[in-house]
Amino acid sequence: MHCRRFPYASVVLLLTLGGLLAGCHKDDGPSPESQVQGLQMSTELERTKKKLAATEKDSAGKDDAVLLAKDDVEKAKKELAEKDKVIAGKDTRIHALEGEMAEMKKSDAFVFAEASKLHQQNLNTSSLDRYRQFVASFPASPLVVDANRAIAELSVTAPKDARARAVAIDPHAVEREALKKFVDGWATPEDLVPLLKRKSMADVVKLLGPPNATYREGTELGYVDKVVDATSGTRGTLVVGFEEDRVATLRLGYLGKPIRP
Repeated sequence: MHCRRFPYASVVLLLTLGGLLAGCHKDDGPSPESQVQGLQMSTELERTKKKLAATEKDSAGKDDAVLLAKDDVEKAKKELAEKDKVIAGKDTRIHALEGEMAEMKKSDAFVFAEASKLHQQNLNTSSLDRYRQFVASFPASPLVVDANRAIAELSVTAPKDARARAVAIDPHAVEREALKKFVDGWATPEDLVPLLKRKSMADVVKLLGPPNATYREGTELGYVDKVVDATSGTRGTLVVGFEEDRVATLRLGYLGKPIRP
């Protein structure tokens, strides 16, 4: 509790003077001067009492305000601590969900669902590539059967759709897309037909790079594990055959069925 200072000395002095004056004139009765002085002292005494009461009231109010302020500060601290706790809990849950999502994206079901979604959106070329990637990445998945079924269907429709759209926009878009697929390792021999049609051996080496092997006395170039089977999605060797220094056949594997561009 704060130390309070009140005008007690003034009160005591007034009461003492009042007593002395009253004693001095007891026998003769109060003189006019003493009556005036007594009235003044009474007025001063009353004023002092009022000041004293007001001072006590003001002091009590300040003490109450200090206590209320302390309560408000404590309450604010508690609310802030609770908010920090809630935020920390949310951050923990977010990190956990992000981890679960990252793991989910690695699962066969998620990759298959992405490929299916592209198929539903009629993005057939992208969907076909995703299905092939799925088969190569998750060969033991029970969803491989469905993926292969989709690959067989899209292998017919996707190239036609892609060529039709590309030719309308850019006559050389099909060749560029085929080359990109080959570089990425997801091209089929069928994809490479428009790129390699009637090309010379020098042109093929310039486009695809040096071969890994040559066959039939150098009349065929082999690119090992650079193409995929359109039906199964498995990787194989692209064999490019030449007649009179022009591309004549494309095969998937040395014993594969020849495709004539």
